[in-house]
Amino acid sequence: MKYCLECDWVADPGSETDALDDERSKAALEHFVETGHSIDSSDSVGRPTTPAICEAFLVRDLVGSFGQSV
Repeated sequence: MKYCLECDWVADPGSETDALDDERSKAALEHFVETGHSIDSSDSVGRPTTPAICEAFLVRDLVGSFGQSV
C-alpha cells in the first residue's frame, strides 16, 4: 500500500486499477509531482494511523525536561 502523508490519497494493493506494484509506484510518483505531498509505503492492508495521545502529557514531557539540568 502506498499512501499520502498529507491527504487521503492511497494506492491500495486490493484495488483492481492498481493491481501491480509498478502501477502503484507510478501513481504515487504522479501524486507527488502534482501535489508535492509526501508518499509513504506500508506492507499492511490498511492505512497506518497515529496513536491517540494526550497533548498534556506530550507538552509535559517536552517542556518539562527543557529547564532541567542533566
